Amino acid sequence: MSICRVPSTISIYAKLVNPLLCVAIILALLYVGQEVLIPLAFSVLFSILLISPCRFFEKRGLNRGFASLITLLLAVIIFFVIFYFVASSIIGFKKDLPVMVTNINQMIFTLEAWAREKFHLSPQKVQDLVQSATSQILPTTSLIVNRAITTITHVFFLSILIIITTFLLLLYRGLVVRFFISLFAEEYAIRINGVFSKTRFIIKSYLFGLFIEMLIVAAANCTGFLLLGIKYAFFLGIMAALLNLIPYLGIFMACLLASLITLTTGLPHAVIGVVIVMLIIHMTDSNILMPKVVGSKVKINALVTIMGVITGSAIWGIPGTFLAVPMMAILKVIFEDIEAFHPFAILMGDDHEVASMSKPMIRKIIYRVSKKAERNKAP
Repeated sequence: MSICRVPSTISIYAKLVNPLLCVAIILALLYVGQEVLIPLAFSVLFSILLISPCRFFEKRGLNRGFASLITLLLAVIIFFVIFYFVASSIIGFKKDLPVMVTNINQMIFTLEAWAREKFHLSPQKVQDLVQSATSQILPTTSLIVNRAITTITHVFFLSILIIITTFLLLLYRGLVVRFFISLFAEEYAIRINGVFSKTRFIIKSYLFGLFIEMLIVAAANCTGFLLLGIKYAFFLGIMAALLNLIPYLGIFMACLLASLITLTTGLPHAVIGVVIVMLIIHMTDSNILMPKVVGSKVKINALVTIMGVITGSAIWGIPGTFLAVPMMAILKVIFEDIEAFHPFAILMGDDHEVASMSKPMIRKIIYRVSKKAERNKAP
């Protein structure tokens, strides 16, 4: 006996089983294989970005191996120059870390005295509450050192792996394209080449524009913080620019971290100034800089973007938040060229076309309602 009131519901559920099962398997594989897939995803994005300069050297007579090697070395040099400025800011911040911890302890003592006076609690009770809270918020020095060593070691080996994989992808990119073409029938070869060309153009434009935007935002943040006299202006400005790469959520994380660090080193009015500067720069970036510099290459609506960032963070952690938008852009290009997945491309796209299509319908509805009202009034 069926538990569904409508017999056709059973067939609908049966059709949904296979797609939902495929989605569940894909998500499970992404989570289980993240140690392999995360460096591979970064390598794919970097190789897409470096294809154009690699082709430039190939046209000058160099073979693909030397062209790929020179392109990758130039990219590594640019990366280390940027890393030097970031590291110098972090080192300056690290030197004053003991003073910052002392200020945090002083704030905790002030909070403890305020709680005793406000809520009439015993000193031992307040001290137990504060110690239990600070033990979770402020880790010990040995724990910080161990985490730092582990993180640096992991990032170092991950960077080496990404560099090697990027070089091999640049070297064997022709084999990769031929592999995907050989998977499908011959009549789909042109369409597959079109997907690769469109994906390369969108990702290259997006990543290059995002890099230029990050430099502009970092310069604006550092300038604003220096004018306010904020300590660690360069560190906070660069950190906020990096977090700004996370769509919609990065600005809140940047404001929270910058406010906490500034609160331990300055006055409360400095915190307000930092938040105001960051919000003004973010609004300018979102409404003027982002459309002009990055452009409308990645036409993905805000709802899908936020859901993608949350999903990427849940599966791959911090790397997933940065990889979410480029990966969704690649998926959208694929969905647009495959008829069966075209509804998903519509769901991921912008709402401007839908809004423009809906205006005539709204006018028709208003026209019909007005005509019906006139007929009802007629004798």
